Amino acid sequence: MPASHSLPELVARQIEAMILDGRLKAGGRLPSERRLVERLKVSRNTLREALKALRTRGVIEARRGSGHYVCNFREMQPQLQHVDPDSPLQQLLQNHPQTLESLLEVRRLLEGEAAYLAAQRATDEDLAELKTVYEALVAEQPEQDTAAAHAERDMRFHHALYAAAHNPILLLALNSIRDLMMSFVFDTSDRLYFQDSIKSQLRTQHRRIYRAIEQRNPAAARRAARAHIDAVVDSLKR
Repeated sequence: MPASHSLPELVARQIEAMILDGRLKAGGRLPSERRLVERLKVSRNTLREALKALRTRGVIEARRGSGHYVCNFREMQPQLQHVDPDSPLQQLLQNHPQTLESLLEVRRLLEGEAAYLAAQRATDEDLAELKTVYEALVAEQPEQDTAAAHAERDMRFHHALYAAAHNPILLLALNSIRDLMMSFVFDTSDRLYFQDSIKSQLRTQHRRIYRAIEQRNPAAARRAARAHIDAVVDSLKR
């Protein structure tokens, strides 16, 4: 039997499926070994091998004296990267506006649903992180008032929003277009953030998204997220 189909690996995949469908919560504690052995109908040794495999993958972590915990989905994602403004990708976006239009269509769909789910599912930890990145985004920082700094703060806010949705597929989707998004935000920051009227509108839009999630109002969060992207589109057209 191939190693990929060993019994511990099959058990590890069962536990992963339980995480993905919500039976085991991201950031939550796993049931005791005894309960998992009973639920999965395997030996304790097999379960321990499965848990070891999941720790190696970064899906769960062991906490001394407390047991095993599912990692937060954001901890399973690569860290945000800085964007090179002279990269081929950046030049491509500048030369082909239709690429940005397509990206904005995708962002409107994804972020509307991410905001909706975040308002339903955000934990206290998620809300604390969202507050931190929101306050950093809207803070006046003259010494750091560059397109690159705005792009990074903007992206961190939206990344926190996706993470608070507790849907790993949404985070995968975000990662798949992350470089495009960062390049887009970088390219538009100097046109949007440094015009006082538009900068004020963007601050209001981000505040509405944050407040709706904080107040656990899914419909308002979805509307605010979509309105934010629509406003960016309108501003760029003008």
